[in-house]
Amino acid sequence: MTEIITSADTGGHPLRDTVITIGVFDGVHLGHQKVIHSLAAKKRETGANRSVLITFDRHPLSVTNPEMAPPLLTTLDEKLSILKQFDIDVIYVERFTLEFARMEYRDFIHRRLVGGFGMIHLVIGYDFHLGRDRRGSQNQLVEAGRAAGFGVTVVPPVVVGGSVISSTKIRRAIAERRIEQAARCLARHFFFDADVVRGEGLGRGLEYPTANVSVRSEDKILPAGGVYVVEVDVGDAVYGGMMNIGAAPTLHAGGERRIEVHLFDFSGDLYGRRLRVHCLMYLRREQTFDGPAGLKAQLDRDRESALAILQKKD
Repeated sequence: MTEIITSADTGGHPLRDTVITIGVFDGVHLGHQKVIHSLAAKKRETGANRSVLITFDRHPLSVTNPEMAPPLLTTLDEKLSILKQFDIDVIYVERFTLEFARMEYRDFIHRRLVGGFGMIHLVIGYDFHLGRDRRGSQNQLVEAGRAAGFGVTVVPPVVVGGSVISSTKIRRAIAERRIEQAARCLARHFFFDADVVRGEGLGRGLEYPTANVSVRSEDKILPAGGVYVVEVDVGDAVYGGMMNIGAAPTLHAGGERRIEVHLFDFSGDLYGRRLRVHCLMYLRREQTFDGPAGLKAQLDRDRESALAILQKKD
């Protein structure tokens, strides 16, 4: 069972003889997964005591260069929920601060990785750099390992469709509604966690009641506006459904962006519940109709399309 610890509570968690990997791991895509599988393999190969994945409580650029910080594929809670599914003994969440960002890579290696974690082997991705101004390149880390007595494994990239997978490319795919392409790179459907909030109840009059949801983190990326086929986790149950992201202009005059999810074959009150919404496929752009009757006719067609997609998936 994976243990999660933070930089605030390491005192009661002494570590020794560890194999370590470090990274942002935003999205935990196929490239990240290859690094994680290499971590587990290296633990077995070296006979290490524990495998440790070090990640951060926020994207480093949000601290060092906020204007360049990208939207997140996964919030910290979402990322941890994915990482716990892998063969990792310890996930260590480092609080990323300016002080941390200014640490020289040699100091971080000797004081934290070797001195604090008892590292005997480091596993890194092909594009990884460590420490202040990213000065700790692969070659320098390998040299540091030779001097300090730890090994270094550099994991090559993963290529899908002739292109190296990266979090940046996945973000672009999601922003451009290329949901299925993002799923191929993530090895799962893109999802977001959201809270159900009070709505106006207008969907009930169309026989399409919706859960109005709010995403807690402003840093979380969401698909561009439109109608999507979704699967939604409600506790331990999973429901197929449809989602609209946009202003819903036929029923709402204000033009405020909202996220509304309609679940198939669900009855009950979702208000106050926490949902996980998995985006399966983009259906169409948001449209303005002459009135509720035109909107309902389109929703009937959307439902038929969504059910066919969900049935094909199963």
